[in-house]
Amino acid sequence: MLKFSGVMIRSGSGALKTYYKQRSSEYDDIYKLRRRQADLARLRRWVARHVKGRSVLEIAAGTGYWTEVCSRSARLVVATDYNADTLAVAAGRRLGSNVSLVTADAFRLPAFETQFEVGIAMLWWSHLRKREQGKFVAQFLSRLAPGAKLLLVDEVYRGNAAKNPISRHDRFGDRHEIRVGQDNSLFEIVKNYPTDDDLRLSLSGYCDRVRITRLTHFWAVSARIKAN
Repeated sequence: MLKFSGVMIRSGSGALKTYYKQRSSEYDDIYKLRRRQADLARLRRWVARHVKGRSVLEIAAGTGYWTEVCSRSARLVVATDYNADTLAVAAGRRLGSNVSLVTADAFRLPAFETQFEVGIAMLWWSHLRKREQGKFVAQFLSRLAPGAKLLLVDEVYRGNAAKNPISRHDRFGDRHEIRVGQDNSLFEIVKNYPTDDDLRLSLSGYCDRVRITRLTHFWAVSARIKAN
């Protein structure tokens, strides 16, 4: 716990999980915003093209918006999240028999029988502390086949359009902001907005063919896992 403007705020590693557990029933509202529809339509086509006919491991699947997109063209999808409440929402979607939902921590993934051909993490990278990025990438890629594709999507910083107040920047360079839970309690959440150079630097030790696309509201990365 910490104080912000005299108010006690939940912070630390458990804050993100609790916050999204509370928001599980309303999280999809971010995909309903009219101003984001053009970007989302383009990203859905982009994802569908990359996963077509392939086996997919999804990290931080949340309520399954992107899981459903993948399910329409992928051969196999294993969607993971450490929050059972958000996966319960995902289970209510029109997901086919090619989709499995697994409760799992992104930093402690279970062993799978499959080495996946595509790994995706949507709206997750921004919540990683900078000092955790290498650990996450190494764990994630250990479950992917050499030469597999990596797809990342997250939000572009919109300046004054960002509605959540910044609480601080810590000594590691991570940006923290305040979020309001469904019970009106306050949470401090890591929310970073990487530059293209930041992304390339974070991935260069693991991936090649790193391609970055910036849209109005989102950025997207496609990369290939190094064979060695």
